[in-house]
Amino acid sequence: MRTLLKRLTGQPEAESAPMLDLAELRRWCEQSRPIFIVGLARSGTSMLQVAFAQHPTMFDIANCRETFIFLRPRQPYVDPIHFPTRAYLKGRPNLMALREWIEPYEEEFGELGEADSIRAFFYFAGNRIYPGRHPLEKTPGHLRKLDLVFDVFPHARILVCSRDPVDVVASYRKRLVKAKADGEPPEKTGWLDKGVDEMIGVFERFTRLVNEAIPKYGKSMYMAPYDWLIDSPADSIQAICEWAGMEFVPNMIASEATGSKAEGKSEKAHAIQKRASDAHKVLLPEEIEKIQAACAPWIQQWSTPGALG
Repeated sequence: MRTLLKRLTGQPEAESAPMLDLAELRRWCEQSRPIFIVGLARSGTSMLQVAFAQHPTMFDIANCRETFIFLRPRQPYVDPIHFPTRAYLKGRPNLMALREWIEPYEEEFGELGEADSIRAFFYFAGNRIYPGRHPLEKTPGHLRKLDLVFDVFPHARILVCSRDPVDVVASYRKRLVKAKADGEPPEKTGWLDKGVDEMIGVFERFTRLVNEAIPKYGKSMYMAPYDWLIDSPADSIQAICEWAGMEFVPNMIASEATGSKAEGKSEKAHAIQKRASDAHKVLLPEEIEKIQAACAPWIQQWSTPGALG
């Protein structure tokens, strides 16, 4: 409809992409080798995305944007505009161009299904915004949608982020304190405001989802523990690259600026640095003990890096 109105009113149209072709979308996705970063929030997902955004074969995402695209496949195509998705596409003009591209197809054939909505999103990004590169995206909750991920991208590689559960809870609490100090409203901080029992439930679900996925997708999944990453950044990123069939690039662990917002590149490839645990500063001893006791059966699996199948 927007395209038709532009033609009737004589408004100029932006440079148009080729007509949407479902067969071409599906071929492109079947051949692509994306990396999706999932797992526990506050466990190094952003750190890994920043690192892999420096690789010349991957989308050079500016900063860390969670699209939730596998959880909300129609989000890029409806209002209100989701800011992180807009940023992932490097701005509103590109987001609107994506909508204009699929509009004629949907007017004629009806709304794209969830898998093809996701294919269209990444195909557009991979051909117009990050040409010649493979998709890179991090949304921790996409661990719940691995069947859909592999339906869309059969050759996907999944990095599963884990971390000592005590440090995860401490990170949530520190982030919540900072958010409140910065005046963020409760509707934006609710995801952080979790008690110990609720967080133990999060850890239980995480472990169950990982273990349910291993029989089908384990060879395409890699456990990347936070402590392993920060203890030996070069060795750990090289190991992930080797598993993924990628050449290691030294600036993946560098801290020098690699671009600017105008260029759509990460402002800074944040150095992966070792940090001592300070959970005792924000958690009571009895809270730490309760978390450790509840999560003891899973710690070895969480802390062992490598392919899961």
